[in-house]
Amino acid sequence: RTRVPEPVVQSIRSRTGRPLSKKKGSGPDPAPEQESQNKMATIIVKISGNNQTRRWTARADQLTFSSIQKRVADNFQTPKFYLTYKDDEDDDINVSTDEELQEAVSLALKTEPAVLRLKLVEGLSPAAARPSPPTTSPPPAAPSAPDAAPQGGANAPPAPAELNPHVFFQNLADALPQVMSALPPPLQSILSQMELDTAASAAANAAANAASRGASSASGAAA
Repeated sequence: RTRVPEPVVQSIRSRTGRPLSKKKGSGPDPAPEQESQNKMATIIVKISGNNQTRRWTARADQLTFSSIQKRVADNFQTPKFYLTYKDDEDDDINVSTDEELQEAVSLALKTEPAVLRLKLVEGLSPAAARPSPPTTSPPPAAPSAPDAAPQGGANAPPAPAELNPHVFFQNLADALPQVMSALPPPLQSILSQMELDTAASAAANAAANAASRGASSASGAAA
């Protein structure tokens, strides 16, 4: 076997940027190849619910949650539903997003044949059906109490004096001449005449009362 001189090997490496030969057993990284195979792989999808099962085959990289929703709407006529699947620990896992669906697809691709089994459950998912906590609003503020009436002190208004009728009429009689002098003469004459008539009426009433009392006394004595 002829050995290639080292200078020639170095020259080839400098021109191509890679070694002249590969070691036995070497090859490309298997991870990118596996990822590429998963994207190109087909997967069987089965959805069971409402006493029926639907099956179709799709490419794993083209399977989306919206496409599954459309299949359910077209074939099951169920307005409200959610989907579940069994994971590798035999737990029921809800599927409601593309990310959760891809997790289910990745698990299904590890089986042979690759089958994604989904279960259709009518109604809202437990998370969506859970009622939200009620919002609490602060209680209304209590109305402010009206200002209390002053109970005394330097600024308190004086209490009204008790009205004395005798004093009132006495004050009125004392002020009457001054009021009369300020009135026009015709009005003074009218008021004077009214005063005389009032005095005469009072005198007549007093005389009548006295006569009535005298008559009552005489009739009592005769009896």
